[in-house]
Amino acid sequence: MAILRPDQWMPKGVASLEPAALRAISENDHNLCVVASAGAGKTEFLAQKADYLLSTGLCRAPQRILAISFKSDAAKNLKDRVRARCDPALSSRFDSLTFDAFSKGLIDRFGPLVPPPYTPSPNYEIVFPAFRDWDDFLARHGYRHLSGKTLEKAVARCRLPIADLNLKKPEWKDVLERFWREYYRDETATQLTFPMINRLTNYVLSSDPRLIAGLRATYPFVFLDEFQDTTYGQYDLLKQLFLDSEARVTAVGDNKQRIMVWAGAMPDAFTTFASDFHAKQETLLSNWRSHPELVEIQHVIALTLEQSSAKPDAKRIKDVDGDVCAIWDYADRASECEGVAQWIADAVSAGEMAPEDCAILIRFRPDKLETELGPALASVGLRLRNVARMPKGAKIAIQDILTEDLTVCLMAMIRVSAFPKAPDDWHVLVDRISTMWGIDPNDEDEQDALQDDLGAKVAEVRSYLAGNSPSGASCAELTQSILDFIGETELRATVPSYHRDKDYLRARDGFLLLLQESAEDRDDWAEVVNSFDGIDQVPLMSIHKSKGLEFHTVIFFGLDERSWWNFEPNDSEEMRAFFVAFTRAMQRVFFTSCSGRGTKLTYIDDLIGRVGVERIPGPPS
Repeated sequence: MAILRPDQWMPKGVASLEPAALRAISENDHNLCVVASAGAGKTEFLAQKADYLLSTGLCRAPQRILAISFKSDAAKNLKDRVRARCDPALSSRFDSLTFDAFSKGLIDRFGPLVPPPYTPSPNYEIVFPAFRDWDDFLARHGYRHLSGKTLEKAVARCRLPIADLNLKKPEWKDVLERFWREYYRDETATQLTFPMINRLTNYVLSSDPRLIAGLRATYPFVFLDEFQDTTYGQYDLLKQLFLDSEARVTAVGDNKQRIMVWAGAMPDAFTTFASDFHAKQETLLSNWRSHPELVEIQHVIALTLEQSSAKPDAKRIKDVDGDVCAIWDYADRASECEGVAQWIADAVSAGEMAPEDCAILIRFRPDKLETELGPALASVGLRLRNVARMPKGAKIAIQDILTEDLTVCLMAMIRVSAFPKAPDDWHVLVDRISTMWGIDPNDEDEQDALQDDLGAKVAEVRSYLAGNSPSGASCAELTQSILDFIGETELRATVPSYHRDKDYLRARDGFLLLLQESAEDRDDWAEVVNSFDGIDQVPLMSIHKSKGLEFHTVIFFGLDERSWWNFEPNDSEEMRAFFVAFTRAMQRVFFTSCSGRGTKLTYIDDLIGRVGVERIPGPPS
């Protein structure tokens, strides 16, 4: 295909981009720090910049672009957007991963090169210690006077090897050595947390400079999404790989949405990056998500986080009547759940939104709210979907299953076969299978042959669906049939996170268990697909799981002192969490409060009351 001159390039798939976005797209002489508040269009900006770099040949084949996101669904969304904006031959050179997946991929490839005694076993197990596990470790080893939270941070922040560390408190060197030894005690099945994997990656790269040189040669351009949530260990890896190199790094994010400090995020990631990488700054001032009334309220909250925060230019049109924001007051938890359920049912019945477009957010423990709100929604004919839940027998949450590469391929085939028209899924199949089978997107003969093979397989799957009712057995047979066609070997070869059997089986088994769950009490395969995709289900998730997502309407449960037990007006972490919850909404956002959950947060009432948000009786059941 023809290479464009930079001055010939035009944005694709959008009417226009704001001037700051265009400047940031064309700026490739310096590293970039792009401040993009909620709804500013970060995903679109990065997709357009990827197309610019690939279409103009600034990123020359076989070089690639590396995009690193904080969440798996954000990485998938960016990858999908690039596929929509770029020619297939170009988008195949765009790698979109989470930081954890990127580090893990390097250890899966180069783990044997990690110097002993830190060499992980090939079939290592990823573990997620609970907060009490850190304290238990310290107690077992006679360190009751030390903090488990401090140990967790030390494991994430201290480089390997431990023996070379020069710590202010020498006692901690012994603690860390004992910790690593305990997690390595089974030589055939090392236990690793993701922060440990990150430190192993640092160590193996420092032990063999050729690995760094290879990655720099492969990735001359690097995108970092949601950069405000970057941890110290992740930033160390970024510097190790790309500081003082020829690579151009673009970091995108918003300090007002930094809600992961509790998990080790740097409090000043942007300032540090701008200084270390000598980055230029651009600020995106549009808000494509929310209408002006919501943006007005958002700005009041934003000013408590950054006094210099500019008011975004709201681009969305308001298309609802009545209140767009209020605090719904209830006397008890039962009336709260029943009233909210009835309100959602009425809004769906009136055609204002689909059930899946109304998100239920909660500060912590969505599983507890699920037991209360689920029956209330069921009583009005609606289903609640806790996306953090793992299907029975699975080792992966629903939200993560939906973003797996395996899921994308299998569900595209099933949708094309179950529905009369599914053009987007057909394009996904052609694109993904071309990559897996090594077919040149620009070779017409090879593409024609692929389309013929796909058409024949779709006809076969349609025949199977017509002749077999949904059941656990038919779901298993269908899944294996599609995998046999795609080729499990080819799929695993093109997805680095599937190279280890344990990781691949977790994704494959999780997919099948969710498909089988979706098939329960279903007579039609189209209903199975819709159930799997969450259609006609009200999503429930924590604030942290909602990052990067958007919904027509957001209902936040628990605006009270019990849910926000450590809330302080000057605690920016808590205010940032509140800001993130608020900014998920496109049209409406409501907060519920009831005496059964705790007393009201007076500060929040007063803050948003300045722009007319009232505390009113909640909708009745």
